[in-house]
Amino acid sequence: MGAVLVAHWSFEVEDIDGRRVADATGGGSAMTLDEGVRIVPGGDGEALAFDGTGGRAVVPAVPQLVLSQVFGFTTAFRVSVAEGPTGEWRALLFKEVAEGDARAIGIWLHPDAMRLRVQLFTIKGPEYMDSHARLALDAWTHLAFVVDTQGMFLYVDGQLDVAIPLEHPVVTPSGPLSLGAEPGKLGMSGMLADVRVYSAALDEQAVRALAAKE
Repeated sequence: MGAVLVAHWSFEVEDIDGRRVADATGGGSAMTLDEGVRIVPGGDGEALAFDGTGGRAVVPAVPQLVLSQVFGFTTAFRVSVAEGPTGEWRALLFKEVAEGDARAIGIWLHPDAMRLRVQLFTIKGPEYMDSHARLALDAWTHLAFVVDTQGMFLYVDGQLDVAIPLEHPVVTPSGPLSLGAEPGKLGMSGMLADVRVYSAALDEQAVRALAAKE
């Protein structure tokens, strides 16, 4: 699994330089924290804390985060949501097709439920799927979003929650990556931890092992 890990933000002290957080793999995918985004104890180590006012952690477009459907890719992280439904879509993770371009990958909290919506952008437009699982407030949940040539899959705490086939190719998500909010909008209130990006579609066994990591 480590051979395809292209970025990992653990938010440990040795990776922090002011408002910048280094990629623990050494791959150079450093993120910058907006004012108001804090690093706090949480999960099994350190975590990013967001207050729901639109503050983000942003990783600029870098070659190692140009993800390919042909080879597959996976984004995984732990989340603890601190606020119930607000009537607004609140982004947990957001990646653009290119700088200032369309939404390539998005994971949001529903406006009226503690469920998730996940989006991919294909050559025919966006494809969505909604989680069956509902997140508990102030509790850590492991999420993994997996994409390959067959479809897209959402795992919650190591278990496959929902999957749909993809009839059209995914537009390569090459743009910046944002955590906690999408540009210009309110985001989540809560924490994210152990954020990982893989340049391969992890199978269910690998996702279960990742979710079980302490």
